[in-house]
Amino acid sequence: MQISSMSGSVALFAMLYVGLVNTSLAGPAINVGALNEYISAQKNTLAKRIYNTGDATAFVRVSVSEIIYDENSGKPTEHPLDENALISGKGTGIISSPPRLIIPANGMQTNRLVFTGSRDKERYYRVRYIPVVPSQTEGFGLDNKDMQAYQDQINAGVTVLTGFGTIVTVQPEATKFNTLVASSNNKLSVSNNGNASIVISGIKSCDRSLKNCGSPVNVQLRPGSKLERTAEANKVWLYSLTEGSHKKNLSTGSSS
Repeated sequence: MQISSMSGSVALFAMLYVGLVNTSLAGPAINVGALNEYISAQKNTLAKRIYNTGDATAFVRVSVSEIIYDENSGKPTEHPLDENALISGKGTGIISSPPRLIIPANGMQTNRLVFTGSRDKERYYRVRYIPVVPSQTEGFGLDNKDMQAYQDQINAGVTVLTGFGTIVTVQPEATKFNTLVASSNNKLSVSNNGNASIVISGIKSCDRSLKNCGSPVNVQLRPGSKLERTAEANKVWLYSLTEGSHKKNLSTGSSS
């Protein structure tokens, strides 16, 4: 499920699309799985399976950028990472291994995302998986004959090469969870006073029979963020709260 955005608290949208319109009904179609991923304090590697459900080989370029949130406005900006510097042990960020994927039709390949550097605070990264038509500059190791054959296949009709992105949250080394949940005056308030993100999943408003509910929403609360919802009379909030590997189901709301 998609992570919702909140003004001044969290804006973690994971989907990115890149359309390259050519001419074929056939072609690659990649699936990156979960659009929001987490690297816990005990790990530094995330193994992500990338599927190609199409009927042509997918040549996928992987790019990583860090998302930095302004301390005052909360507005996110992206900063591309220097992969060569990270491989040399300089700086902090995520390295994609391998940086390019060749996935056969109806096949799968594992992409490993390795974090290196300081874990003094929580960090956020956008990893993009972008299918491309290979060329000599893309570094896929194809000879001219193979590249031309693939281009001829793609150019046979109308093909849309669509890429997707995943948001990766890297927790700090000394993770501390401190969540405050309060309900008063028909309001639900969840404050993240810790130093790592929490996830409020499946939050929905229901009547007391729990048979009539609104659409569920997932929200990631970054450190220092707060979620507030107003409950209608005779309504309750149902949701799950996840702190690291610990998840619990909660409910709260109006009693009148």
